[in-house]
Amino acid sequence: MPLVLLVMLFMVDRDNTFHKVGYIVLLLSYTSILIIRVLYAKETWHREFNTNDLGRDSKIEKMSDYQDTLANIDDAGKESIK
Repeated sequence: MPLVLLVMLFMVDRDNTFHKVGYIVLLLSYTSILIIRVLYAKETWHREFNTNDLGRDSKIEKMSDYQDTLANIDDAGKESIK
């Protein structure tokens, strides 16, 4: 879509009001779609990583503590499968 908008930018007749308004509406609609997708991804991210108890664990102060905790959980899951 960005390439289409770039090509259309060069092809828009600057004297034709319909072309100018159409291009601006298309550009604003594409921008709004991108913003909505980013906000949805942010919401999904927070929903995915705040549901478990790891986010509320007071022992986790650094990223390495979080990684160690995740590694322990993964090791426990692998041992139960064997």
